[in-house]
Amino acid sequence: MNMTATAPPTVSLAADLGTSASKFFYRVTPSQTVPFWMGAEVAQGLSTAILPNLNIGGRPQDSAWLQMGDEVVLVGEVAKTCLDSNSFAANKADKAAYKLAAALGVIAEIEHLPSEHEANIWVPLPLTEIRTRDEIAVKLTAIAKQGFLFRGKPQQVKLSLKFFPEGFGLYLNRKKQLEILGLVVEQRRTLIAMLGHRNLSILCFEGGSLKTAQSNSDGPGFWGAFEKAARSQGVTPADYTALLTALTTGQTQQISQVRAGLYDFAQLAEIVRQTYWQAVLVYLQDNLLGQLTERSVDIIISGGAAHVLRPTISQYFEQLGLSKQLMFADGMQERLLEVVSQLPEASSNPSLPLRMADCYGLFQGLMGKSSKIAL
Repeated sequence: MNMTATAPPTVSLAADLGTSASKFFYRVTPSQTVPFWMGAEVAQGLSTAILPNLNIGGRPQDSAWLQMGDEVVLVGEVAKTCLDSNSFAANKADKAAYKLAAALGVIAEIEHLPSEHEANIWVPLPLTEIRTRDEIAVKLTAIAKQGFLFRGKPQQVKLSLKFFPEGFGLYLNRKKQLEILGLVVEQRRTLIAMLGHRNLSILCFEGGSLKTAQSNSDGPGFWGAFEKAARSQGVTPADYTALLTALTTGQTQQISQVRAGLYDFAQLAEIVRQTYWQAVLVYLQDNLLGQLTERSVDIIISGGAAHVLRPTISQYFEQLGLSKQLMFADGMQERLLEVVSQLPEASSNPSLPLRMADCYGLFQGLMGKSSKIAL
C-alpha cells in the first residue's frame, strides 16, 4: 500500500505590532479570515518558577506565554503583572519576535494545529523601525526553528517572513479599488496619514513605490496630547480611563474614581480633542499641504486616534476643496467592519476598524500575493 505524506498545515498571518496593541488576521483553512487582538506588553527574562502561577484557561491571547529553555516570556495582558519586576529590558526587535511567536502559538491552539507546521507572515513596520527588520527575522527564525513551548505545548514552525512599510496594506487596498474602476494607482499620488497612539505618520506612495523623502513618522501622537491636556485641567491618572472612554465613545458621563461617582467629562474631552487637533493641524500644514498640489491625489486617514477627530478632519479637507479625495480607512474595505465586529473588544472600542484597517489590507494582499513593495 502506498503511503503519501500529508503536507503540514500552513498559517497565513498579517501582524501589525502596534505600540498600544498588536492586531492580527490569519487563515489556516480556505476562505477563513480570523481577526484577533493582543496587548502590546512583553515581559521577558523570567524564570520557570513563574509557571505554576500562569492561567492555562480562557482565550490563549489573554494569557500568552512562551518558554524557551529556562526562559519564560509573557506577552500581552498577562505581561502587565511582571513588567515592574522584569529587569531584562527588551529591545524592539526582541519584543516583535516574541509577539509574533506568541501569535503563532495562539493560532496553533485555536486551530488545534500539530506541533510542526508552516507559516507565511507579513509584517508592516513604521518607518522609524524598518532598520530592525533583519534583527526581527533572525530572532524569530531562531525561536521557530529551535522550537518553543506556548502555554506548555511544543511548537516548531517553518517560516516565510516579509516586511512592508506601515500603511502598505491601505495602499494595496486602494490599488485594488482603482483597478475595479479601470484606473492605475501608479499614475496617482497616494498620501496616507496614520494617527497613532505614540506618533503620527505621513506616507507618500507614488509611481508604485514608497517615497521616503516625502514620508516621515515623527508627528505628534495622541497620548502625548492627551496627557498634556489632562494635566493642564487637573485630571489625575486615576481618571484617565474614564476621560479616554468619554472621548472615544461619546458617552461623556463616566464613573470618576477621584470624585467617587458619576461625572460628565464632556468639557474635558473637548479640551483634549482640541489640544490634539492643534498639534495634528500644525503637522499637516508642515508635512502634507505641499503634497496636495496635484489633483490626482488620494488622501487616506487611518489609525485609532483619527476616530476622535473624524468630523474635524473632514471639515479641514472640505475647506481645502479636497472632500472627494479624502477617505477614512475603515470605510474603504468591504468586509472590514463585518470581520472586526467578531471581536469582543469591538463593542467597547469604536476605533477598532480604523486601527485594524492597515493590517486587514495587508492580509488581503497576502492572500492575493501582491508583494512588489517588500522591504
